[in-house]
Amino acid sequence: MKKEAAKKILAYISSFVFIFLVWGLYSTYINAELILPSPAAVIKRMILLSGTPKLYINLAATTGRVFVSFFIAVLFGTGTGILSSLSVFAKSFLQFPISVIRTTPVVALILLALFWFNSSSVPVFVSVLMAFPVVHSTVEKGLSENPSSETEKLLSMAKLYNFNKKQIYKYILLPGCRPAFLSGLESCFGLCWKVTVAGEVLSLPRNACGSLLQKSQVHLETDSVMAITIILVLLSFLFQNLLRLICKNWEVKN
Repeated sequence: MKKEAAKKILAYISSFVFIFLVWGLYSTYINAELILPSPAAVIKRMILLSGTPKLYINLAATTGRVFVSFFIAVLFGTGTGILSSLSVFAKSFLQFPISVIRTTPVVALILLALFWFNSSSVPVFVSVLMAFPVVHSTVEKGLSENPSSETEKLLSMAKLYNFNKKQIYKYILLPGCRPAFLSGLESCFGLCWKVTVAGEVLSLPRNACGSLLQKSQVHLETDSVMAITIILVLLSFLFQNLLRLICKNWEVKN
């Protein structure tokens, strides 16, 4: 176990060094800070930004929108997923609107939402729309499609002991769906993060990292754009790993 952990850490470090090496070499080759600033310039900008309260206010606002949209998407997607697994009519009824949401470009949804909501609500609305189908599909498939051999055995036993539908769902189908559901949560969170920031870039709320990105791009501050992007990626990586840890602990306890 220790050797495997050491190998993983070494792989992460090697990947990190490789990316920075390629970035630095290509930046030197181009020799144009406007197109691709050097790693040193971006790190310097990150340090400068980290010393300003404005960055933390915007990060808090963006993170808040991500979590709000994530929880709404999970609640909505879980509810519709369970409903679709219980009712053929509900499954057919929801199939078309969910397909439309999946195939509609994110940018188009953001532009339409700008007519309906204020700038702070647009990222949340679009993020929920894009993320909830992920949870919906995970729950629906986990409860209604091709149960595992272990679940089939439990279902056979449930019939033998005359379990009703509520008991079958509570004690067999829902626990059997848990691993896929937890995996869907991670995908949903990552999507919420990406779509929320994209929505902020176009809707320009007062406090938002997306607004900072847009303003930096307009002022041709490429180093700021890259610095803010790296900060967002690191924050997203941190929260996703925290969510993964919570999900693993939940799965182990249950």
